[in-house]
Amino acid sequence: MQIAREIKLNNAFNCRDLGGYQTSDGLTIKRHQLIRAGYLSDLDSVDQKILYDYGVRTVIDLRSPMEVVKYPDHLGGIARYLRISVSRRDLTESTENLRSLASQLTDKKAGFQLMMRSYRQLVVSTEAQQAYHRFFRSVLNATPGGILFHCSSGKDRTGLLASLILMMLDVPDETVKADYLNSNWVSALRINDHLNGAKLVSGNLAYLQSIFDLSIVREEYFEQVMSIIDDHFGGVKSYWHEQLGLSEDDLIKLRKLFLE
Repeated sequence: MQIAREIKLNNAFNCRDLGGYQTSDGLTIKRHQLIRAGYLSDLDSVDQKILYDYGVRTVIDLRSPMEVVKYPDHLGGIARYLRISVSRRDLTESTENLRSLASQLTDKKAGFQLMMRSYRQLVVSTEAQQAYHRFFRSVLNATPGGILFHCSSGKDRTGLLASLILMMLDVPDETVKADYLNSNWVSALRINDHLNGAKLVSGNLAYLQSIFDLSIVREEYFEQVMSIIDDHFGGVKSYWHEQLGLSEDDLIKLRKLFLE
């Protein structure tokens, strides 16, 4: 199974080039053009140079307004910066809510169910769909050079948009899922840090399991997204046209821009 190329940074994680994936009709996504990542608020000058030398010229920040204010991207002027918030709130706020209930929590599925509800909102909410429309319009009209898009962990909002991009470029379903799930491998150290931090708060097993489910990606989260798109919206192309308000010409342009 093909896996996206990881871009190693000193002070960021889950940074991966979607280039190199092959489509069902034998084309290949261009490298150095579509890059997904987690937060960029801790970049130093070395990281900034790595991204610039890699070709990044546009950065699209998917985080909530509160996240952006609290942890602004540290780009050092290397790229054009666009903010397109997928939602007014972030899934990580749920971690703080669970922390306040750490000692009383009894349901080991609390975090899992929270993520399932959140993922549903990422697909069905008008707010998210409008953000995806603006995102793709920005991608289609970006200045030449690589486009890096990111959220906080680079796994949920970024993961869903990466999956939509790959599906619209006709990358096979199993590759799309593998790219989504690979966040667990490239973010292993961060996930471990989250769990260690949670253990300092409480040894409650229900709380620790919930923090784990909030910190990772799961096949169940991905499959729910695909089921909603298929069952409620008639498939990914219908979702592209009807929910995101993007045309067939937009799809043709997307493929011309990023496939070779």
